Amino acid sequence: MKLNAVLIEDETVARDHFIKTLGQITSDIRIITSIASVEDAISWFTTNPSPDLIFMDIQLSDGLSFDILQEIEIEVPIIFVTAYDQYAIQAFKTTGIDYLLKPIVKDDLENALNKFFKTSIQPDDELGIKSIDLAQNVRGHYGKKYRERFLLKSGQNMIPVTINEIAYFYRDKLVFAQLFDGRSFVLDYSLHQLQHILDPKICIRLNRQVLVHIDAIKELQTTKPGQLRITLQPQFHEEICLSPERSRYIKLILNET
Repeated sequence: MKLNAVLIEDETVARDHFIKTLGQITSDIRIITSIASVEDAISWFTTNPSPDLIFMDIQLSDGLSFDILQEIEIEVPIIFVTAYDQYAIQAFKTTGIDYLLKPIVKDDLENALNKFFKTSIQPDDELGIKSIDLAQNVRGHYGKKYRERFLLKSGQNMIPVTINEIAYFYRDKLVFAQLFDGRSFVLDYSLHQLQHILDPKICIRLNRQVLVHIDAIKELQTTKPGQLRITLQPQFHEEICLSPERSRYIKLILNET
């Protein structure tokens, strides 16, 4: 799962250094275009879908990048990358989430990306779901221990189960764990929290409501070009239709396993 990013930088050496440094951190953020001027940036954002993230130098060949923001409404996070520190206050009045000084240091860029993941993750949007996927990939699962067992409450009793006994987690005002054997239990976790602590190769976020164990996916049916309807076992009480982007991700994960 890749995120699309735009780099606004008018210096060739700085651009190449930034792309190289980014590549040392992750291959999952794709620079879809590099733009060198205010005029070209306004033209690009006017005629193209918004990226997931923008890396933006401030002083460009034909003005300041803030001129772009005066002409185009940009709602996605921006990481400013500049040789000048006097614009920091102005930068954070935009959607800026970090302000890096040139020359870019790998650790600083990595910290900025971690901040991006934290600030962008919202449990109710597609970018949030996707950002968690990518954050886990960027960390490379460096020895991370994922949650394998839960104690589920049933009245005054607690029932130990493994993750492989849970078919899926779903949200219906409260969050529930649906077991393969048909039983369902309320959890004190949000889906957002569960997605962080569970192995993303085993438990996959389908949409805002459902986080599913890969073995509970019974069938994938094409409904529209690029879109899938998912059938779970045990059956979920609502129809699950995925966006094209999430459909591609699910197929990728299922093909890997």
